[in-house]
Amino acid sequence: MSQGSKPPTAPPSISNSLSFDELRNAIQEIATDTNGDNEYQNFLDFIEDLPNMRPNEIFDKLGSHGYVAQNEARRALSLMAYRHVQRICRIYLDNIPASELPAKSNMLLIGPTGSGKTYITELLFRHILKLPTVLVDITTYSETGYVGQDVMSILTRLLFASEGNLPLAEVGVVCLDEFDKIASGQNNAVFAGAGTTKDISGLGVQRELLKLLESAELTVPTEFSHSSYQQHVLMSTRNIPFIACGAFSGFKLITQLYNQQPSIGFHNENKEQLNHDIAVSFRQDEVDQTRHFQQYGFLPELIARFDRIVPFKALDEEALSSILKRNLISAYEREFELEGFNLMIDESLLKHLVKEAIRRETGARGLRATLSRYLEEAAFETFSSPDASNVRVSWEQGRLHVDKS
Repeated sequence: MSQGSKPPTAPPSISNSLSFDELRNAIQEIATDTNGDNEYQNFLDFIEDLPNMRPNEIFDKLGSHGYVAQNEARRALSLMAYRHVQRICRIYLDNIPASELPAKSNMLLIGPTGSGKTYITELLFRHILKLPTVLVDITTYSETGYVGQDVMSILTRLLFASEGNLPLAEVGVVCLDEFDKIASGQNNAVFAGAGTTKDISGLGVQRELLKLLESAELTVPTEFSHSSYQQHVLMSTRNIPFIACGAFSGFKLITQLYNQQPSIGFHNENKEQLNHDIAVSFRQDEVDQTRHFQQYGFLPELIARFDRIVPFKALDEEALSSILKRNLISAYEREFELEGFNLMIDESLLKHLVKEAIRRETGARGLRATLSRYLEEAAFETFSSPDASNVRVSWEQGRLHVDKS
């Protein structure tokens, strides 16, 4: 350095004592100075434009979009969604400290297949509230460092759903579908090297989910890659609600065995008949017992991270009939219309379809499959010989009848 010259100016430093919020605010100020209209301002505009609906309005909105039955679950999720929107508005628009507000809420939805668990989550948060929402099949993930998708990449998906806007991703919603499939087999056998090898059972994924469900600051990759050289961002899950969905087949048996009174003898009259049905309904007191989930194969501390466990009921005839008429038939009527036909489905066939779906014990999914199977013959005959304009399908004397005119 020549004599009389000034030493180079040191770059501004950030103290290690800054909290996460202070660090984030500092980064936002730098971004504002350099980029002008930055992603944070876009984020604030998005928050201001969020639908302002009361819980009862959200409940009714779900109904207007074709969601039927499950009134208790709809009430719980409508209130949860309302609180989530109000929380992020108060934090980012009203500048109320998050510490003065109730924490974000995680939910576990448990009920038979085809009862509307995943559908209500996607419909509510993605289509009605229009929040960044990711629906992931949790069975495709593995413990960090093993073959399979890293659990942390769930947040990478949320970044993609937010088009790379980090503040927006931090208020999005994550739905963990097929959550019951990561239950451990409860094998307690000890083998050589058990403490040093990777756990490829569901417990490894459960341990990885522990930190995600908490309000934590995590280093998240920005791309779906196993490379150690990819970029990462610091992301907070403090305002990201996690909703897990699962059918939990066999869970009813566990609750019955725990509640069963001790008995002696093979033909004891007091012995309760165990329920092996698929389409079962759960009571609130059954799903509130953490020991039931532990016996099923879940870590108690993971279940404890869900503030609310919402039981779903098996759909009855009235609910299935409403779903059939409001949500399913219109698509087939439209298909026939595009082919130049007027499709009419008789009430006799509708009643038979509902009874068949209940017999299959697969809820709304079984209803769709049954309808498709019964309309195959009508579609094949009609589309093969377009010599009529009206097609009437009915169920008479145990057989499907197709009348064309």
